[in-house]
Amino acid sequence: MLTLEQNLYALAFAAYFLAAVLFLLQLWIRRDALAKAGFLFTAAAFLLHTAALAVRTAAAGRLPFSSFYEFLTLFAWGSALVFLFLFRRYRIAAAGVLILPLIVGILGYASLLTKDIQPLMPALQSFWLQLHVLTAIFAYGSFAVSFALAVLYLLRKENREAVLDRLIYGTAAFGFAFLTLVLVTGAVWAEEVWGRWWGWDPKETWALVTWLIYLFYLHAHHSLGWRGRRGAWLACLGFAAVLFTLIGVTYLLPGLHSY
Repeated sequence: MLTLEQNLYALAFAAYFLAAVLFLLQLWIRRDALAKAGFLFTAAAFLLHTAALAVRTAAAGRLPFSSFYEFLTLFAWGSALVFLFLFRRYRIAAAGVLILPLIVGILGYASLLTKDIQPLMPALQSFWLQLHVLTAIFAYGSFAVSFALAVLYLLRKENREAVLDRLIYGTAAFGFAFLTLVLVTGAVWAEEVWGRWWGWDPKETWALVTWLIYLFYLHAHHSLGWRGRRGAWLACLGFAAVLFTLIGVTYLLPGLHSY
């Protein structure tokens, strides 16, 4: 089972990589066929990625969320899902130049981690934890795409700037709604397991910091007119907080959370 899973991940990784190359070529050559091919390779990679997750789920007898390796693969999966939806609807091929390398990087980093399937500890056998991780996947995946669009906005001057600004805001707002659920479900799980709703664990604290950054971005965009470049920079800052919460805190500020 583990061999099949790794073979599927290897194929997915290769397809994601080829998609990134195709989107990069499209940016240079400006041929719609390359963007379509990039989308198809991304879709194929996503299906292989989904199959790998399904194989691991069957082997473990549970959803794959108990280790840092498993969550990173889910993070990449969620990012690909949001990107596919966005490309299908708006055809912004240049975003693929940024989001596909990010997905490749996440999967490449995950491949360096321990992949053994471990039984769930009693504290992890909770419906609320599963919901907590599921909402985090969609939150972080949306923020990754919002970040890619923000970088694209900052790097390029084109007649679709207004569209990009709306999409940055929309994907950030979508992610913010799910991040709010991350905090709520995490609090319920913490009360169930540790007997308290909030304990200022480093992971909890930085998740809250990330939430506050995106809250300020959404407020500033809607009420203060912080659109365009200022809004794009805030979206980048928010995703930097996401990465620090996910990776930086895990290694630099260990606490009760294993990842």
